[in-house]
Amino acid sequence: MAAEPAAAQTVWTAPEGQSYAMLPAPQQGTAVTGGVMLCDQQVWTLSLATEPGAEIADADGTATLIALGQRFTVQSSRGNSSIDLIVPYDALEPMKASSRLQIELGGDNEPIRFALTGSRRAITAVEQNCSARQLPTENLIELEAASVYLELGRRLRADDIRDFIISTNQLAELEVAMIEIEGNRRLFFVEICGSSWYYGVSGCNIAGFAHFSATGSNPSEIDLEGWEPVFESEGVHVYREPGQSSDGWPNLVTIPLKPGFPDKLWTWTGQRYAVEGTIQAELRTAQD
Repeated sequence: MAAEPAAAQTVWTAPEGQSYAMLPAPQQGTAVTGGVMLCDQQVWTLSLATEPGAEIADADGTATLIALGQRFTVQSSRGNSSIDLIVPYDALEPMKASSRLQIELGGDNEPIRFALTGSRRAITAVEQNCSARQLPTENLIELEAASVYLELGRRLRADDIRDFIISTNQLAELEVAMIEIEGNRRLFFVEICGSSWYYGVSGCNIAGFAHFSATGSNPSEIDLEGWEPVFESEGVHVYREPGQSSDGWPNLVTIPLKPGFPDKLWTWTGQRYAVEGTIQAELRTAQD
């Protein structure tokens, strides 16, 4: 989506119900005439309109975004009449809070500067309307309530279930999923749902447990011994990152059930899973 000039505009604006925001006109002195920031499947793109026929060196590769004193190195690509930048999720809050956005393309190009007046309201509105990431169904870790492993889940999360019932006076709803890992290892997920007051806006909490040597194929033979907590998050779908793992343990991607929060990449540290960073264009590129 190429940006259209917004010469008469002085603040960031987001049309109602849309997942993009129009930027005010940039400071003069460059070939950039306007800008649009849009969000699609949780990937944020800043599209800068350029003067017809403008030749801008070093527009392909990387650029630097600067807001609130923070610098972000981002992907940059040149279109027919635009320069498109992939904006990391971590840059959104500085862009909301700062008064000016500076973009450096490198080489002899003059910095591109936009006022950020109205950016908090506009970016927040775009977040609320941005579409969820669509991942291949086969990579989803599917949770089930009718599972032979359900009792194991109840036993592993007995303390959490007890605390939930005491605090909410509600019964906990459980779903589980068991994954076999090479080397006779297992990865087991147990999700508790039931109260947005207790578990945030989604009402769900999911925990992962690892077993480093499988004890048998019959669930009734699997006891609590040997299971270690290795993962925890709230309000997310959990996916395996396609084709990526660490020491045989699959990389995980968590996608929020509610919009406005970033997708996260989790990698195995040798003892448990930890967040490596937020996900932007990388995963979508990997699945195309």
